[in-house]
Amino acid sequence: RGHVIARTADGRLAAPGDLVSRAHALGLQVVPWTFRPEQPYLPAGLPISGEGLRQEAAAVAEMQAYLATGIDGLMTDDPALGVRALAGASGN
Repeated sequence: RGHVIARTADGRLAAPGDLVSRAHALGLQVVPWTFRPEQPYLPAGLPISGEGLRQEAAAVAEMQAYLATGIDGLMTDDPALGVRALAGASGN
């Protein structure tokens, strides 16, 4: 995933790189994995709710950031959150 959007030194998502556009120019698809809703796997700076390990809003926000790069799909440990991310990314 870090080739699509790297993380800054403080763990936040950086600006997206050009991997997706370069892959698409070659006729390739980009499908990063594995998006997880547990706080230790999430980038810093995303919406955290409460003290719990599971951070659904942050996971959805991370997936939406990746979807905005034009990726062709994604893999997640929580398909329901993936559906939420897709619905929000399409404006539904």
